[in-house]
Amino acid sequence: MAQRVITGLILAPIIILIVLYAPKLVFFALIAAAAAQGVDELVRMYEEVRVQDRLVLAPLAILTAGAVAFHAYWLIPSVIPVAWLCWCLVRPGTVEAAGKRAAVGMLGLAYVATLFGVIAQIFGIETSAASATFDTGRGGVLTLLIVVFAGDTGAYFAGRSFGRHKLYALISPKKTLEGAAGGLIASILGGLLAQRLLLPQLTVIEGALLGATGGVVGQIGDLAESLFKRATGTKDSGGLLPGHGGILDRLDGVLFAAPVVLAWLLFH
Repeated sequence: MAQRVITGLILAPIIILIVLYAPKLVFFALIAAAAAQGVDELVRMYEEVRVQDRLVLAPLAILTAGAVAFHAYWLIPSVIPVAWLCWCLVRPGTVEAAGKRAAVGMLGLAYVATLFGVIAQIFGIETSAASATFDTGRGGVLTLLIVVFAGDTGAYFAGRSFGRHKLYALISPKKTLEGAAGGLIASILGGLLAQRLLLPQLTVIEGALLGATGGVVGQIGDLAESLFKRATGTKDSGGLLPGHGGILDRLDGVLFAAPVVLAWLLFH
């Protein structure tokens, strides 16, 4: 627990400074690197995936995230999957393993890399005239982080203090209904705080609804990653963040909630 807190205290101000002040291309480069790392963590859970596969998937993950960030969507259903499947055909190994490698690689690109691209797309939204302090894109990314991380914290403490009933024991035995409720309340409060400080163009009710929808979807994202770890007997997706595990362990909920925040900002 102490290591987890220390890592969080070190990372939090760094992330805030990056979101607030990093040039757009620098932020996009960091997102691309995170996409490559996240895909690598996912596919490494499956023993059939080889080192050569991971080296091929890294640039494809970067290309996928970039396609979403820069609205080049035609790359995602065409060039990227074709390139990956061609690789699996050219270097199949055993047929049984090649099929599983192809499926896992496609999952990593569609799930992890695409959603990292959505975070970059939020960041790239033009400045809103309604806010004199934060532009909409930077405020949107901070809102995303606040809503999900507030939910994580609320779920943790509510679960430890009041948890009695299992939420989804088959996938994540430690999560409880009480923890999920506490996480949802914390996410709503995070949405209200973000509306007040970062996205004043939203109403108070919209801030609460953003927090609620982002919180629910973020918790589903946490369960989705737990599904892969449970299926493969993996404790953590990686060791990049001491006390937190890998980048997927820390950002699984953020990835799922990113389209919710993007939708609120685009269709407001």
